[in-house]
Amino acid sequence: MTKKSLSVRARLILLVLATALPVATVLAAVGLWAYAEERQRFKDSLAESARALALLVEREIGAREVLLRTLAQSPTLDQPDLAAFHEFATAAVKYPEAVITVWDRSGQQLVNTRRPYGTTGLPRTIFGERRSAQPEGTLVSGLYMAPIGQQWSFAVDVPVMREGKVVYYLSMGGFADRLQAIFDQQVLRPTWIGSIVDSDGTVVARSIGADRVVGRKVTPDMLEKLSASPRGAFETTAVDGRRVYSTYSRAANYGWTFVIGVPVEEINVSWTARLAFAAVGLMLVGLCLLGALYAGRGISGPVLQLARSSRQLREGSPVAVAPTGLIEADEVQSALAQASMGLRDAARQQESRVQAALGEAARAQQAIIQNQRLEAVGHLTGGVAHDFNNLLMVVSNSVHLLKLQHPDLRSAAALAGIERAVATGTKLTRQLLTFAARQHVQPEPVHLQRQLRELMELLRPTLRGNVLTRCEVAPDTQPVFVDVSELELALINLAVNARDAMPEGGELSLRAHNAPDGSPFVHIEVADTGVGITEAQLQKVFEPFYTTKPVGHGTGLGLSQVYGFATQAGGSATIDSRMGEGTTVRLVLPFAREDGPAHRPAADDALGGQAQGLRILLVEDNADLAAITREVLQAAGCAVESAASADGARQRLEAGGADYDLVLSDIRMPGELSGLGLARWMQAARLDLPILLMTGYSDELQQASESGFEVLQKPCPPDRLLAAIVAASRRPPESLSPSRQRA
Repeated sequence: MTKKSLSVRARLILLVLATALPVATVLAAVGLWAYAEERQRFKDSLAESARALALLVEREIGAREVLLRTLAQSPTLDQPDLAAFHEFATAAVKYPEAVITVWDRSGQQLVNTRRPYGTTGLPRTIFGERRSAQPEGTLVSGLYMAPIGQQWSFAVDVPVMREGKVVYYLSMGGFADRLQAIFDQQVLRPTWIGSIVDSDGTVVARSIGADRVVGRKVTPDMLEKLSASPRGAFETTAVDGRRVYSTYSRAANYGWTFVIGVPVEEINVSWTARLAFAAVGLMLVGLCLLGALYAGRGISGPVLQLARSSRQLREGSPVAVAPTGLIEADEVQSALAQASMGLRDAARQQESRVQAALGEAARAQQAIIQNQRLEAVGHLTGGVAHDFNNLLMVVSNSVHLLKLQHPDLRSAAALAGIERAVATGTKLTRQLLTFAARQHVQPEPVHLQRQLRELMELLRPTLRGNVLTRCEVAPDTQPVFVDVSELELALINLAVNARDAMPEGGELSLRAHNAPDGSPFVHIEVADTGVGITEAQLQKVFEPFYTTKPVGHGTGLGLSQVYGFATQAGGSATIDSRMGEGTTVRLVLPFAREDGPAHRPAADDALGGQAQGLRILLVEDNADLAAITREVLQAAGCAVESAASADGARQRLEAGGADYDLVLSDIRMPGELSGLGLARWMQAARLDLPILLMTGYSDELQQASESGFEVLQKPCPPDRLLAAIVAASRRPPESLSPSRQRA
């Protein structure tokens, strides 16, 4: 049977039908797949953006928590007076709008860096929220109106733990408008709404209409959905009444949520455009085979290219723009390429900001560690100097006894050498105590216009002829409140260091002026044009016994004396140096105050020979020092009884078994009572018995002097000790009692 012939038209029709139906089916499937893929990518992109921005919010809060945790370890929080911590926290915080506060466990605010230390009547602000949080956990407050700053604010609060117990709460408050910068740094479409919502559902920051919306609660429906899970998406009505498709992500550690809202009409427009595109494609396929084949190639190719571009965008690779012949596809591909570039630029900027923030945090941490290190070295140095003072007194008293017992040795060179060694040791311990801020000083107002020029004239002959000098003191420079001798010693140490740093000659500049920022401080700068100091050495130059000079050319105590002098005066010392360019040391010293401390005249050493017959109770915990001091007193004709602690001395005095003319006591003692505590007890008990105190620490000496008691500074030569004992024993008891003086 012959086959039925078909016309070309029929064959073409059959070919069109045979080709069009599969192609139409494929194109329809591709269109639906492309729409589904794009819609899913859109959702994934929104979710990823929300998660990334939530991480930025978490990082911003986390940086504050890290800083607070670091501050919580500061030893200044262990001191009864928190003024040092107030100064330390004010200097450590790098956020200009931030405020550091310290609370006790009852909610009383003790420190507020926006107010001078000691300000009373400070508000409680967020302490009520601490009651609902774990006592030992980190608390991030909700948005609140700051009572002092009068701006929308939030705070991060951590406990200060000591021996497993909460002693304080440390809080950092800041203005919420700092979080608005996140929107300035990120790429969001103009119609999209970015919001930061705290754990209570209050809007903290918003990309659109922040002035109208910040501080308002989100709708109850939206709050319920945000609370359901850490991340998700839903349609809802925004605070301003717009219908939006919202994607959110919650910061894992702090409960704040970042929400991105896209107007629903934008999503619907995308859906309609995709349907129209698919319909046009199907109509073209139905018209003719060639049109179908051409359209198929013209549509499927661009779609596949867009898919590849989308994958490249999702993977973070650069999107290559290849012309497809379809305007819409080319525009979408161009938009994808621009979005890819924008995301990569944003990622680089974010990475740069993160690195900068990490660098700043590292520098702040390094500064804190360096301050803590110097503080620890200061405590250790002070303790060593105290013990060394006791040893020097043992040696000095022993030499005194040798001279008394062997008059023929008075002119012996060996004893003279020992006495010179004791004097040198005394000088060294006082330099160590200066670094530890425990050296007794006598501050007074000093006018630098005259003092510095006179000192420079004295220094010039010691600086070699190849060192040029220059002294510049601003006419309006305020007087400073310092110990003159310590100031001169510090500047001499700096001048000697500068001279040694310029072996081939150079210039030494001494400058003084008021602080540029208007604070009540004077800057004294000593600058040279010498060889400079390496970065590694700069971290250690203020430590005692550290020197960059060859062995035998320096003790390593010069810059430590400078540092101790400045800090004990209530200021600071900094150093800046570049290799081959020179070094500048800056002393920051406080303005002079009108009132200054009064100093008692020293006892006349000539009285020391009149101690015969005095009955003395010696209170000293150092066995060697107690033994040799007892021998010195007995050699002078005194009857001496010893007690190893102030508690033991109190028991003897309470028992009343002995009649003493005077009590001689060291201040630093083991047990419940110190020497100063013993003196105060004797004063309260109205014992008509003088007491003479001894110490090597400036703070103890000042405290005892302010309480009205006679104090000797260690190490004390035997002649001066005996003279002070005679003078104190002759003074009426009423003159030794502050309470009776006031009466």
